Amino acid sequence: MKNKFILSIVLSMAFLFTQCTLVPSGSTSKLDRSKAPKAGEARKVEIANSKSFTLDNGLEVFVVENHKIPQVSYSLVVDYDPIMEGKRVGMLNMFGSMLRRGTETRSKEKLDEEIDFMGANLITYSRGVYASSLKRHSDNLLSIFSDVLYNPSFSEEELTKVRNESLSNLQSLPSSPDEIASNVVAKVNYGNNHPYGEVETEATLNTVKNEDLKDFHQTYFRPNVSYLAIVGDITLEEAKKQAEKYFAKWEKKEVPTIKYDAPKTVEKPQVAISNRAGAVQTVINVTYPVFYPLNSDDYVAARLMNGILGNSGFGARLIQNLREDKAYTYGAYSSLNPDDISSSFKMSASVRNEVTDSAVVQFLYELKRIKDEPVTQVELDRVKASAIGSFVRSLESPQTVANFAINIARYDLPSDFYSNYIQKINALTVQDIQNAAKKYIKPENITIVAVGDQSILIEKLAPFGNIQVYDAFGEMAAQADQRILIGMTADKVIQNYIDKIGGKKWNEVTSMEKAQTMSIAGMQMEQKIYVQNQQKVALEVPKMGMKQIYDGKKAYLVMQGNKQELPAEQANSIKEQTFINPYSQYDKSNGYTIELVGAQVVEDKSVFEIKITHKDYGERLQYFDPKTGLLLKEVSPEGEMTIKDYRKVGTTNLLVPYKMEGNSPQGAYKIDVQEVEFNPTIDAKVFIVE
Repeated sequence: MKNKFILSIVLSMAFLFTQCTLVPSGSTSKLDRSKAPKAGEARKVEIANSKSFTLDNGLEVFVVENHKIPQVSYSLVVDYDPIMEGKRVGMLNMFGSMLRRGTETRSKEKLDEEIDFMGANLITYSRGVYASSLKRHSDNLLSIFSDVLYNPSFSEEELTKVRNESLSNLQSLPSSPDEIASNVVAKVNYGNNHPYGEVETEATLNTVKNEDLKDFHQTYFRPNVSYLAIVGDITLEEAKKQAEKYFAKWEKKEVPTIKYDAPKTVEKPQVAISNRAGAVQTVINVTYPVFYPLNSDDYVAARLMNGILGNSGFGARLIQNLREDKAYTYGAYSSLNPDDISSSFKMSASVRNEVTDSAVVQFLYELKRIKDEPVTQVELDRVKASAIGSFVRSLESPQTVANFAINIARYDLPSDFYSNYIQKINALTVQDIQNAAKKYIKPENITIVAVGDQSILIEKLAPFGNIQVYDAFGEMAAQADQRILIGMTADKVIQNYIDKIGGKKWNEVTSMEKAQTMSIAGMQMEQKIYVQNQQKVALEVPKMGMKQIYDGKKAYLVMQGNKQELPAEQANSIKEQTFINPYSQYDKSNGYTIELVGAQVVEDKSVFEIKITHKDYGERLQYFDPKTGLLLKEVSPEGEMTIKDYRKVGTTNLLVPYKMEGNSPQGAYKIDVQEVEFNPTIDAKVFIVE
């Protein structure tokens, strides 16, 4: 019997924003709303000055005074070179979390209590610490800040919690095509010997130890590679006193510097596929690595070039082409972000399966067009206005001014980099944009990364280049042994499975009770399931006052005594759970069709892939072990589920799985079955909705 349980209904709201234009009385002029209004003259802006000083230990401090509200923030950036984590990938993220999980004198609970009492914020990450509070609490806040910085406890108990949180997040990966695409992009652009090509796995997370965190802290968290921004209701003299009091004792030490070879690009277009069986959409990324540091002479020109292509809202070419003209997707974008080690260019969209190849054609068309053809003056003027507007709005935050000062120091920028930023934008010509495109746009070096149904993608994307298949973590995927298909049919696979779990003995089962525990989103729910074969089903979560029922005609959700009839789609999903007998789940007379799709790899095994379709219950894929005959995995619109730990029920020879793990829209979950009973007498009241 399938294990589905709808845990929550997510409500969304849409807000409509309207803009009204008043026309003076008597005016006969009409607005042409088919054209965007012309941008006005860019106003001159003044960037507030930051003040700076350096402590004897090398810590550079930048101060931006803003006395509008009595609040101060402190932002510490530790500027070490990217490091290879190797077999401990994930250590840096865990380190950032662990900084906030207690010190030698303060437990996590004590930290939380003190920070909450002040109404303050304190956030840690792998490259620093951010904190803010009212000015009157600033000394207390810095006492905590410096304690976190100098004396993190890295306790085993908290490390276990952080690791489990990371592992839980990792379990949702199979249901997130965008994250899978990100992993594959990292691997194809940077490979295994570059820090930007490393990807977290369960194995690497489990390798991280306390000693790794302590060693990293002692080696890399040093003042002589750090910058501190102090922003808010504070004077330079006050900032100097606080910096001396709380940061002067931070001991300087030489920090390792690391150089990396530039990642190699492919010599001709390639295709990288990651399989999500049964997916109805394809996530496409067209990408390659490129060197594009912030201090590039053409940084501004390249940024606006990318804006015209796909990073300036609805006016961008990719949106206009793939969404407005072709209706392939809701959004298509490009990115080109500066990095002093290595950057990457990327175009991306999620499209319907049937237009995957057509979408790639348009991506390549736009890539070639912006490189080979000058942009129009209208396009350039539009992105100029957008870039200037974004820059001016960013100046409303005093933190921005501090960040500018830190960037100038970190990236060796000219001192007037930001003060002349608007002038640089206004000075750009159409030729400057084309020069940037010719330098940074490389159609010949692309890798087309596609995450979706492999059986569809291989056919759709074969014309674009050599195809390699990757797993969800960006590693080369093992290929199934197609020889297992010789002489097999869908009917044979299903019959082998049913014979293995009990065969015709299932015909003697008319009812079932099951007790199980479901863990999801940090909650554990004790569940009871009652089934009358092909008639009724009820699922109870007693401690939550929740009950889900199909009474033979309709389906209901009962929460704390409130009854709600479920829509037909959900009712059908629940109704299918009345099928105890596995024969019923594949029987053509019950409306099912089954198809042997091919061979796939599941848990390093070559297995049979079967597609099961029903007009009311929808479509799903199931994967069967050719050696044991058992069902190992199921993929449906609700997510993926692995099935394991088959056991005999009581004195019968009927096998059922006692453990299931999977992903759903609500997150990763685990189901542990405690007890199964066949042919019990079930009280009819169980299926009645009061």
